[in-house]
Amino acid sequence: MLGQLFVRECRQTARSLIFWLTVLILIFDFTTQLGEMEIDEEPQPGQESYGHRQSKDPDIIMRSTLGQLTEEYVRENYTTYPIGFYKSVTLNEKDDARIGEILEETAGIAGRESAEQIIEEWYAARNEPGLAGEPLKVEPADGMTYEHFTELMDEADKILGGGSNYGKEYREKNAQVPMTYEDAVKEYDALIEEDRLTGGYARLFCDYMVIFLGILPVFLAVTRGLRDRRSMMQELIYTRKCSSLTVIVSRYLAMLVMLTLPVLILSLNPLLKCMSYAGKAGIAADTLAFVKYTFGWLFPTIMIVSALGMFLTELTDTAAAVLVQGAWWFIAVFGGVDRLSGGMYGWNPMPRHNTELNWQGFHDGFAQLAANRLLYTAAALLLVLLTVLIYSQKRKGRLHIRGKILANRKSKS
Repeated sequence: MLGQLFVRECRQTARSLIFWLTVLILIFDFTTQLGEMEIDEEPQPGQESYGHRQSKDPDIIMRSTLGQLTEEYVRENYTTYPIGFYKSVTLNEKDDARIGEILEETAGIAGRESAEQIIEEWYAARNEPGLAGEPLKVEPADGMTYEHFTELMDEADKILGGGSNYGKEYREKNAQVPMTYEDAVKEYDALIEEDRLTGGYARLFCDYMVIFLGILPVFLAVTRGLRDRRSMMQELIYTRKCSSLTVIVSRYLAMLVMLTLPVLILSLNPLLKCMSYAGKAGIAADTLAFVKYTFGWLFPTIMIVSALGMFLTELTDTAAAVLVQGAWWFIAVFGGVDRLSGGMYGWNPMPRHNTELNWQGFHDGFAQLAANRLLYTAAALLLVLLTVLIYSQKRKGRLHIRGKILANRKSKS
């Protein structure tokens, strides 16, 4: 019975306008972002720039961190990720004064006016050759030791509620320095040897695809959930002998399969480019990398968005899931723009890694990423079970929330 219903749901999905709009949007996303993807060539000596890398030099960490603290102190607004999600923090007068004291002790900057002057001078100097795009760096105060600096930054992080750029977890990631030729070669070697070429580009593929997969499945889930009500088929379906578990699971599996298929098909293009390059360069590429990353990176996002859409639609008999998921998507996408280079995945339902490089960052953050993906997989399965329970109760004539609301409105009018 499950197999028959699954095939029927897949056929119905294939006839859905929303499904084909979803496919078209995914194709547009892919062609505009990755359609002209070029494989990185091996770095050559004498190039103008090789990008940036993280530094573990205490002096650079201090100067970079103090630069960020100075900027946010002047703005009177701080960016934090207390549980992996973006949060904007504005301090009260007492805490703001303490941050000012910490900045004065660590960098010798006395008051907001002095900090503003440093910012103005930095902006003026950014147009000078060699400084374009460089972040603000502030020299630590005379005699400031790294140990005392970390103590004061830990205090600042605590004042901000944790998850700031000044805590132990993210402090070292502030220090970005230009890469040398040797650094660039090391990054390239990691792409070829550790990632086997395709792994890096599979992550980049997932980075672009996860943005839209974090919102589009909810439209398909809502449309499917409301279709029976619009066609007046709910009562007929409720009386069928197949269990509620079979009905809901077949719908869910059909959505997952139909949403994953176009992603896998689109991944063939960058895969073939990688394999062609690997063949000419003698690189032992991983032919299954895009499949692995699709199911390991993207599939949990498809699962949670689809499950949330099904659950809220079945619970409310409305399209409320679109608003809820839209808000969550907006916060997740636009609240994590400073974490695009990978390594800091947190609990974002749409983890980002907007580069084919930085294998080390991916390696260092893999445990967090794996926990992230497992959490959303478990949450999706829980929502599906709750959807089954709600659906089962409705078949017994209970939990018709929308009907009760409408009845109450009519009785009051």
